[in-house]
Amino acid sequence: MDGSPPAPGIGALGDLRRRTASEEVVDRLRRAILGRVLAPGTRLVLSGLAAQLGVSRTPIREAIRDLAAEDLVDFDSYRSATVHVPTLAEAREIYELRLTLEPLAVRRAVPRIGEEALARARALHAAMLAADHDVGTWVLLNRDFHAVLLDPAGSPRLLAIIAGLRNSAAIQVALSIRANPARIDEGNADHRRLIEAYARRDADAAVELTRAHLRGTLRVIEEHERELAGAARAAR
Repeated sequence: MDGSPPAPGIGALGDLRRRTASEEVVDRLRRAILGRVLAPGTRLVLSGLAAQLGVSRTPIREAIRDLAAEDLVDFDSYRSATVHVPTLAEAREIYELRLTLEPLAVRRAVPRIGEEALARARALHAAMLAADHDVGTWVLLNRDFHAVLLDPAGSPRLLAIIAGLRNSAAIQVALSIRANPARIDEGNADHRRLIEAYARRDADAAVELTRAHLRGTLRVIEEHERELAGAARAAR
């Protein structure tokens, strides 16, 4: 993972007293990847990242392993780490599974959700509105928002599978926003309607809103890939 100059724009971590160095590094690198400060395909160099973040190589190494588990980082046969490059086939697989499983979890969660969870969802929605198109921050808040709404489903295995898919989808969500920045405003509107459906215990509406929300992200990714393919053909 050594031998290349550090990637620009991540910034030193500063005070690490309240969180471990590894937790801070994971958070900073995750945001850098989702915000494309570290673009897909970027090689992650231990020495360069350690110098930028002001930590030793150990928390960098641990963070990279954690991010690989979230499908944000890939290792090649030489154990070099690079930022994951999302593909259309991968997006279709992830969203097919999410469209199958999340409506089931929503239907279980809606009648069980309490006021505390709704308050947390509203707070996350407010934070997304305040994110001001900071893609990395918005994508992470989006992930937490959907987790809060689904947690009351009371099915640990189902929720664990969905959480893994949601982690894998994070880089796809970021891609959809880069392709169409209006997805943030559309997502915020979808989230408001989801909260309203949960609050009135309308499982049917919440399921349909969830399906439309997921399909909207996949549609943007597919349209983006078609545009890229068309541009490549025109350039030949």
